[in-house]
This record gives sequence, C-alpha cells and structure tokens, in this order.
Amino acid sequence: MTFQILHRVLTLGLCLGALGSTASAQTAPDLKGQKLTASDFGGALQKSFREGWAQPFEKATGAKVTFDSPVNYSKIKAQVESGNVTWDVAQADASFIQKNCGVLFEKIDTKKVAAAGIDARFLTNECGIPSPVGSYVFAYNSEKFAVSPPTSWADFFDLKKFPGKRAIYNSVLTGILEIALLADGVPAASLYPLDIDRALRKLDSIKANITWTQSTGALTEAFVNNQVDLALSFSGRTYTAAKSGAKVAVVYPQQIYFWDNWAVLKGSKNKTAAEAYLQYIAEPAQQGRLTELSAYGNANTKVSPSVDPLVAEFLPSNPKVKPTAIYQDIAWWAQNYDSANQRFVAWQSK
Repeated sequence: MTFQILHRVLTLGLCLGALGSTASAQTAPDLKGQKLTASDFGGALQKSFREGWAQPFEKATGAKVTFDSPVNYSKIKAQVESGNVTWDVAQADASFIQKNCGVLFEKIDTKKVAAAGIDARFLTNECGIPSPVGSYVFAYNSEKFAVSPPTSWADFFDLKKFPGKRAIYNSVLTGILEIALLADGVPAASLYPLDIDRALRKLDSIKANITWTQSTGALTEAFVNNQVDLALSFSGRTYTAAKSGAKVAVVYPQQIYFWDNWAVLKGSKNKTAAEAYLQYIAEPAQQGRLTELSAYGNANTKVSPSVDPLVAEFLPSNPKVKPTAIYQDIAWWAQNYDSANQRFVAWQSK
C-alpha cells in the first residue's frame, strides 16, 4: 500500500456528530443488532482503527464492527460485480476510490463531512473519508550528516555531497516522480500534470544508488539496521525508526501529503451503519484519537491531538512542514496511474 504506500483515506457523511467526546450535539443512531465489516491494509494500524474508531462506535451505537485484512482491490471489484458484497467499508488509496467513485463505491454527502471539520483539500471525491494522512519525506542519518544536513529534494540527488544508497519503496505512488521534478527545478505549483519523461531522466542520475524495498516496513528496518543513510520514506515509518533508536531525521520543506480513503462498497447490505461509521470517523475526536494511537496525521482541522515531542517531530502537521507542504494531486493519479506505473516499471527494467 502506500501507507501501502501507505500510503492515503475516507470521505463520507451522515448525521453522527456526537459519537465522540469533542463532537457536535447530534445524537448517536441506534444501530443495535447491526453488523458491518471493515477491510483495511492490516498491520499495526488496524489496532489503532479498532481502539480509536470501532470500539467507541460500537459502544455509542450498539453496532458490531468486524475487521478483515488485507484489503484487495480485485476482491472489491469481484464483490460488487457479483452482487455478493461482504465488506461494507474499505480502506484504499485515495486515487483508487476517486477513480471508482459511484462504480465500486457509494457516493456520500461530503458537505456533512466538511462540516465535521475535514479539510476540503483532502476531500477530492464524493465517496471517500480521508484518513490517515501521511507525508513522503526525505529521511536521513542525522548522525552521519550532523554537520551539514540535507535541506531540499535536490540534495537527495546530490551523490557527491550526500553519498550512499537511497532506500525507496518500490511503487510509483510514493512520490518518486514528484520529488525528481522538484529536485530538477520544477516549482511546486507547476508539478501537475507530471512530466514523466523529465522525472525519469532525473532519476537516472541516482538509479545505481537506489535500494528498492518491497514493503514499507523495510524502510524502517533500513535505518534501524544501518543499511542506508538516506531514504524517500513515509512520515510514520520514519517515526517508527526513530522510536526504535535509529539516528534519523527528516527534511521539512516540501514534504508531500498523501492520504487513504475509507468508503462504502456499492451494494453494501449494511449501508446505513456503514455510512454512520464513516461520518463517525470523520469527527474531531476520532480523527485526533487515531493520531494519538498511530502517530499518523489526520484530516480534521478542529482537533489538536495530544502527542509526545518525538511523534510531533514527524507528524505531517508539524509547523515546520505545513508552510511548504505539497498535496498530492489525487485527480491526476486517478486518471494516470496505470500509464505512469507502466512507464515506471519499464524504466526500472532497463
């Protein structure tokens, strides 16, 4: 994923504000006896989803939430097309949900989601609730480069000043094309549509120095085990490495925000409960609680999670990040993922 990428998050709405301690004055619906199944990417985040979202939702409404993982896009398609939908809500890359909004996923009232405090910049389609939010970061060995640390994506491509292997998760959706263009002098406001030819030419300059990882967890291990000194990584994975004792820091300017979506599968047999669940997790209390439990960011502007200084250092919402942060263009990726991925794979094989 791209948190898988990790790697992107939910957009949905029904009137369910007061299911959390900081929510509005709405009343939690009575959903006793109703059940819904949520499919996610699995891993450590599922524990946070269960504790921060599902368990308080069950207590407030009487519904029962079951998790199934890992989410599988082919399985979503097969369920919807066959009419045998067993997952009610699913986590997926925001671009996948955007591309399939109204086809594989139910449309929702995003005005109610925005009213809950969700930042409109994360609401890119009519089907998904955005959460969690992460950022693609330039992570580096803070001990090795203590005297003259990197300050921009251009430094990621400077093999003389910053020699060594660069760890990158093997996916075109991890910001690799965007950082190549930024390093090559493309202004952030002019990134999209991505000039793929130009990006791949820039990547040629470090191709021999890239260590491709086959999982996002390997990015954490690369720093913990001193396998690399630099990486195009994820904010959450970098935090995990630092928490494990690795000497790692991040470059703050021009981090690239990415987010997942949660959406209701089209044909869900528990649509009312599924929509209520999505509205619930859009609320400030639940968005903030997820950040406190997972060290990933959230999309709600009405909450200030209580986190320790180490978590705050790596959160996408860090004040050092926000002024120059770049929001990945989900609409562009929804339309161009297949062709961009084909060209990326072909470039790797050369």
